[in-house]
Amino acid sequence: MSREKKTVSTSNVPSISWESAGIVIPQESAVLAGVQSDINSAFGGGLNQALSTPQGQLASSESAIIAEKNSEIAYITNQVDPQYASGRFQDAIGRIYFMTREGATSTVVVCTLTGVPSTVIPAGTYAQDTSGNTYACVNSVTIESGGTVSAEFANIETGPVACAAGTLTKVYQTLPGWDAITNPAPGTLGTVVESRTDFEYRRQNSVALNAAGSLPSIYANVFAQSNVTDVYAVQNDNSPSSFVGSILGTTLTVSSMISGRLVTGSVVSGTGIASETFIEAQLTGSPTGGAGTYTVNNSQSISSEAMASPAIAIGVTNYILNANTIYVAVVGGTAANIAQAIYEKKDCGCDTAGNTSAIVTDQSGYNYPYPSYTINYNVPTDIPIYFAVELTNSSTLPSDVVSLVQAAIIARFNGTDGTTRERIGSEIFASRYYGAVSSVATNVSIVSILIGETSSPASTTLEMGIDQHPVISAANIAVTLV
Repeated sequence: MSREKKTVSTSNVPSISWESAGIVIPQESAVLAGVQSDINSAFGGGLNQALSTPQGQLASSESAIIAEKNSEIAYITNQVDPQYASGRFQDAIGRIYFMTREGATSTVVVCTLTGVPSTVIPAGTYAQDTSGNTYACVNSVTIESGGTVSAEFANIETGPVACAAGTLTKVYQTLPGWDAITNPAPGTLGTVVESRTDFEYRRQNSVALNAAGSLPSIYANVFAQSNVTDVYAVQNDNSPSSFVGSILGTTLTVSSMISGRLVTGSVVSGTGIASETFIEAQLTGSPTGGAGTYTVNNSQSISSEAMASPAIAIGVTNYILNANTIYVAVVGGTAANIAQAIYEKKDCGCDTAGNTSAIVTDQSGYNYPYPSYTINYNVPTDIPIYFAVELTNSSTLPSDVVSLVQAAIIARFNGTDGTTRERIGSEIFASRYYGAVSSVATNVSIVSILIGETSSPASTTLEMGIDQHPVISAANIAVTLV
């Protein structure tokens, strides 16, 4: 019995190559040339290679299919790299670090409800703001003897829907005994689903989770808490200092150091010294931080006396942070979870600072009563950022160019367009938004983009304090055609 000899076929289509730097896919022109050569060989040679011929059309279609599959293989290959991963692939990488993507949240508003005492407002009861957005009562509450009660209402839609103070005023779902509703303060903005960029930013910082006693470990542990969307951590690891000095105008002369050292931002205290006086720079003296002259922020005249520096001023808002203290600013999450996360990672004896506190109980190895500790952290103030955009007017601009520009700026601001978001303590640059605005249409010509903290923005840069969280809304983005 004879065995038929098989012919091994070959192709002139170039293959994908795997280099040390990664995958390299062939140019589409090379793929087309290879397919044309294969078809020509299959038909014995001499074919007309013009793409307008039937064989040319076959070659074009086959080349497009191969090129598309090559691109898909390259995409899949890049998805194993955290720097490029997105979607389900990024979620899988996150699971290695025991991380899950944060889901979208709703804007939450603390409201004052007025009505007949003992009236029960069930959870899920609806109210509306002046823009027609509907909010549901988070937990069941009962109107107290004074005729009012505070309650949280959450927008029934997720995302950063702004709710200004005094705008949630309509009782949408009437209940006997419930007369009125209002919100004394703005709502806490909701969030969209965590973006690819934000998720990767959090993953990078999560690698410090196994450490303890360092700022990166505290930062990572707090960021790992549910619904936390932004964190800023800093420490004052200086010991309190004391010295003999005098001040004339804005010059501090330190004649001798008693203990410690001085740094930029060191708060200077003593008899008659103006409140929140701090060092801006050292002018003379050696070693650094010792005897010499310094510039201070407040002009005054103080004769030689004993002075001290128990704290430092940090950032553009000159946030005062005491010696041997850590400061953590957090957007989102719950007080109990955040305090626990800080306690787990901070060093023993290190103080904490901020406008919010929670008590952490240590039950590890103890019998009741358990030792407890008050942990402080800061909930930063939401700072609305205003934009003034001027575009060259043109009849070819889209009719909805204003809303398109507003949406593009919001996406860039929140990082949902694949870039980084504006964060606590960050410096915001107007120039960062030129690309986003230009991309809304091919014929957009930007005259200027200005930013600021008021409705008449006039700056090209804006720095946030460590106790400030920048927020954005379409209402604060003015688009003018000139």
